[in-house]
Amino acid sequence: MIPRGEMGLIFAELGRTSGIFDNEIYAGMIIAFTTLLPPFLMKYLYRRTDRHHSYLT
Repeated sequence: MIPRGEMGLIFAELGRTSGIFDNEIYAGMIIAFTTLLPPFLMKYLYRRTDRHHSYLT
């Protein structure tokens, strides 16, 4: 398991056990926030960081 997925699982589970989320929302969060969203977010952040570093050198 990779660290970015572990934190998403922990917070989603806390929300489910405290009654904030029902099982359907919990399942959607697991799929969206730990599987689908992170690759796109990381790509955006890497591009942004790469542009910033290219100006410094």
